Amino acid sequence: MDLTILIELVQKFGYFSMFLFNWLLLFGLPIPNEVAASFTGVLTEIKDFNPIYAFISAYLGLVSATFFAYTIGRLLGPRLINRLNRTRLKKPIHAFSKYLERRGNIAIGLSFFLPGFRWAMPYVVGANKFPLKLFLKYSILPSFIWMMIYFQLGRTFPYAYKLMLDNLQLFLISLSLLIVSIFVIRYLIIQWKMKKRTS
Repeated sequence: MDLTILIELVQKFGYFSMFLFNWLLLFGLPIPNEVAASFTGVLTEIKDFNPIYAFISAYLGLVSATFFAYTIGRLLGPRLINRLNRTRLKKPIHAFSKYLERRGNIAIGLSFFLPGFRWAMPYVVGANKFPLKLFLKYSILPSFIWMMIYFQLGRTFPYAYKLMLDNLQLFLISLSLLIVSIFVIRYLIIQWKMKKRTS
């Protein structure tokens, strides 16, 4: 896990760098989101950065990147979904869209705590034309809680946070797989019951 990029950004841009590397993560910066959020907290312990300003900078980076990704999904996503609907992915995309319509608030909130989902969710939500007001309503608080957890982890364990993150990542990935498995099984059971009724 190379933090050279983050350290260089901090030396050049200070608080703005904390905004930057939490913003750029959504667009391919090769560092996990959890590391960037925790590293912001670490900087307040090992350097002369004010924790309040550091947190606000990092949080604004995360929120603005999420909003930007939502906008990209809203503008470009429908074309991509239309193309994918011509493939074998048509049924899963349709099922996810229906789930988003029924329980979008839960899906958006949970996505911030599940690796991979957090990155993909704003694009998918935007592409499904989920209302912006509702997206902001259900993403602001979970993203704040997520950022606070990792920021505080970095502040509390500035010299051991990498080791803790590695173990936490394994747990979160396992949790993500479990949740996805539950949804897939539930979807298959519903499909099976529907076929049974029609036959």
